[in-house]
Amino acid sequence: MDSKIIKNAAQCRLCGDVIESNNPEKMETCQCGEISVSGGCYFIARWASTNWNNIMDLSEYEDSK
Repeated sequence: MDSKIIKNAAQCRLCGDVIESNNPEKMETCQCGEISVSGGCYFIARWASTNWNNIMDLSEYEDSK
C-alpha cells in the first residue's frame, strides 16, 4: 500500500522553527538557515541541512487505497 503525503513539514532543532512546504517548487528555510524543505505534497526527499540530526520530521501521511 502506498502512502500519500498530506503535510511536508520539519522542525529545526537549533532555532525551533517549524517550516512547511506547500509548493513543490518553493524552498522554505528556518530562521537560522540550518534546514530547508520543498516539494509540497509531492516529494519529502527535498530536504536540506548541514547536519541531518538537526531536522525533526513533522510530516504527515495517509494510506492511499
